[in-house]
Amino acid sequence: MTAYVLVEGHGEREAVVNLLSRLILDLKLQMPHFSTPFRATGIQHSEVLRRHAEAIRARKDAEALLVLRDDDDGCPSKDGPHDSDVLRKLALPFPAAVVLAYREYESLFLPCIAQMAGKPFEAPGGLQRLGIRAGTTYEGNFEIRGVKEWLSKQMGPGKIYKPSVDQLALTRLVSFSIVRDSGLAWFGTLERALAFLAKNVGVHGAVYP
Repeated sequence: MTAYVLVEGHGEREAVVNLLSRLILDLKLQMPHFSTPFRATGIQHSEVLRRHAEAIRARKDAEALLVLRDDDDGCPSKDGPHDSDVLRKLALPFPAAVVLAYREYESLFLPCIAQMAGKPFEAPGGLQRLGIRAGTTYEGNFEIRGVKEWLSKQMGPGKIYKPSVDQLALTRLVSFSIVRDSGLAWFGTLERALAFLAKNVGVHGAVYP
């Protein structure tokens, strides 16, 4: 049986698989296998979210659904419950959870920059790329816009951060203990959402938050 994931971006598909598989092991959760995420552009809109959730309902092996997207300039405390209400009204035959990365998925990397600095990136296919310059650190608010641009500035001359190539490499270097200690809010939401899904496998209509 399968836990399905909806994301927005190209790079997130491989990165999220790595993130979820490692985090489930770290949390010692018993869960269905996560599928490679489906790219669902526009899932911040209720009708688009409903359409994709119904497509997951039609899959006979579906046992859980996780919606993971950036919230950009939104407010997760309002947008998360709104998306959850959309799913709750569908009365899906499996548990579902919504996690909003405020403001960008890449905020996950900022607490770990010092540990990532100086390590090469291994892109999909084994391609080696220069990573973050050795000695780079980050101080300040993690939940900011423009993390992608900031990462580009920390790479070698003429290099830029490419989500479709570098997001997986950086996700592999994330230390969960460091991110937890940083207090990054959406990461805590993700951990609680996974625990909820694991606990409620087989429960119809259960939705987090």
